[in-house]
Amino acid sequence: MNILKIVRSFYLILATFLLISCSKDLHFSGISEKSLNLLNDNYLSQDLTKSDVIEILGTPLVTENSESLWIYRIEKEQGNATLKKTIYNKTLKLYFEDNILRSVEEINLN
Repeated sequence: MNILKIVRSFYLILATFLLISCSKDLHFSGISEKSLNLLNDNYLSQDLTKSDVIEILGTPLVTENSESLWIYRIEKEQGNATLKKTIYNKTLKLYFEDNILRSVEEINLN
């Protein structure tokens, strides 16, 4: 009878561990939403230079067209390593003209 209690306790502990390990954690990668909102709110009213953008967002992931196009990415996932669900996956394109930010384009990749 004691062996059955030990086996039952083992299965209960194992089941509890599996449920805890499947928690829904949030994972972010790329730039933060706060930085993106700050940029979207300010770039039309202020002349943001490339150095201002680097202060807000950090260095770009990719630069193209003789550094007039900068590309960033932002991704938000929920779940653990085995069960991930992408909430959003975006690419952010910033277009510069004469070292001033002129356009911000968001592309959803979902």
